[in-house]
Amino acid sequence: MKKITLTIFCFSVFSFCYSQNCSNTSVGYPPINDVGTGYWIGAMGGLYPNGLNYLPSAHMTAGLTIANNIQPLDTNGNVDVSNGWIVWASIGMSNTTQETQYFIPMTDTFAQKNPMCKLVDCAQGGQSIVQILDTTGVFWPNVNMRLANAVVRAAQVQVIWFKEAEMSPNDTAFATYPDALKDKFKQAMQLCKTKFPNLKLCYLSGRIYAGYATTALNPEPYAYYSGWSVKRLIEEQINGDTALTFSGTSPRSAWLAWGPYLWADGLIPRSDGLTWVCPADFNTDGTHPAAAGRQKVANMLFNFFSTDSTSTPWFLNNASVGVDEAIGDGDGIIIYPNPVNRELRIKNAECRIMVIEIYDAFGRKFFSRKKEENGKAHETTVDASFLKAGIYFCVMETEKGIRTLKFIKE
Repeated sequence: MKKITLTIFCFSVFSFCYSQNCSNTSVGYPPINDVGTGYWIGAMGGLYPNGLNYLPSAHMTAGLTIANNIQPLDTNGNVDVSNGWIVWASIGMSNTTQETQYFIPMTDTFAQKNPMCKLVDCAQGGQSIVQILDTTGVFWPNVNMRLANAVVRAAQVQVIWFKEAEMSPNDTAFATYPDALKDKFKQAMQLCKTKFPNLKLCYLSGRIYAGYATTALNPEPYAYYSGWSVKRLIEEQINGDTALTFSGTSPRSAWLAWGPYLWADGLIPRSDGLTWVCPADFNTDGTHPAAAGRQKVANMLFNFFSTDSTSTPWFLNNASVGVDEAIGDGDGIIIYPNPVNRELRIKNAECRIMVIEIYDAFGRKFFSRKKEENGKAHETTVDASFLKAGIYFCVMETEKGIRTLKFIKE
């Protein structure tokens, strides 16, 4: 009898360990960014209004103005450029903290990160949007404890990454659920502004794919719907919702924008190639990301914060790179445009370049080419279209030594 019982027990554990629904490789929903100006069940796509996947001009200008004025603060929230901190905090649930714990170490080894920018993981397991809105619960005391452990305070938090969901929802209707969740997100934005009085920027993400889920915690369609909730929340601020005002004497929210959009339809590649693979990307419940899934989100976070025009002014060290701005050195070498999309141009007027190489922020070489021309006044081009978004360094061997110039790939 004991042997039979043990066998049954082991079988149960074995079943649990391989319990993802890996056969559910697609749910047939279109990623919001790929819908664009089209419609899905009567709703226009695009991450931003009018089917666009980029910020409207006025909202972008407002975000850039805020970003360029962020300075280190002391524990009382006063500007302190010598000893203060620009604190970035993650706010959210279990997936959020798991992904943040992979993202922060990447920034710790990133030489171009602003040394006065400190990242703190304040997201917590088991804390859904309902728990976050409960000011008598454990979430906010834990946030303060996390900050204290990092030797910072709530008054120094100026930027957050927010990713949340609802635990065990039951309304599957697209006509009602995204708006109901959006209203909870709106309350959370107001609460975050209360808890972090100097909060200026909030970047939001929806859930990763949940078609492999085997529990009722937050399966599809809720993971997909969460992206629509984020989209509508940001649109309401852009359209002037006074409950989300971020300027003036009494702001009720931070300035809102998308962080990385994380959802893709399982194994069906998104337009940028993103997929979610089972079992590799997921834990046994098919809901929480495994190491590979966490790293995938961390990479997207890294690429976003190291390249987005509203984050580079405070996230990067002495970042002052603008669109189509040329960067040069004292020997007359100029690279442009910066950020670059397809073709990086290198102009050398005062010294001869013999070798051109491109490295990423972690020292990995992506390009190398010898130059044969002998003239000094010359312009050459390098195909940068194959590079992923991120920070890169153009290293040039010249007759006067090695020259290195930083550029951003969009």
